[in-house]
Amino acid sequence: MKINLDHKITRLDGTDFIDLESDGIDEKGKPKFKESKLLTLRKAIVDSLTSSYKDESNLDPKIKAQRGWLAMKIWNHPEPFIDLSVDDAKLCKDLIGKRYSPLIVTEAWEILDPDWNK
Repeated sequence: MKINLDHKITRLDGTDFIDLESDGIDEKGKPKFKESKLLTLRKAIVDSLTSSYKDESNLDPKIKAQRGWLAMKIWNHPEPFIDLSVDDAKLCKDLIGKRYSPLIVTEAWEILDPDWNK
């Protein structure tokens, strides 16, 4: 399945989602963020593949390594389009569903699995 990794994720009004990047901790001990760059499907997938999830605290290291390998493959892919297996697309879809808010999930799922809502 061909996926456009450079697809920009947008809000309902068509404006781009700006990804936030950690900028340390403020004087009150709260996390600070700075605007980074546009949120693309590539970044959403890689961030989802490389995140830790509470319900996966005992995840097999082999699965972690497989996710890391897929994240590196996607991040370093030189072209905007990549062929993903159905299983890899499903994994990306599932992990984006865990990590992101509803609008980002919906847009990403429309690309990763156009028939998901049929």
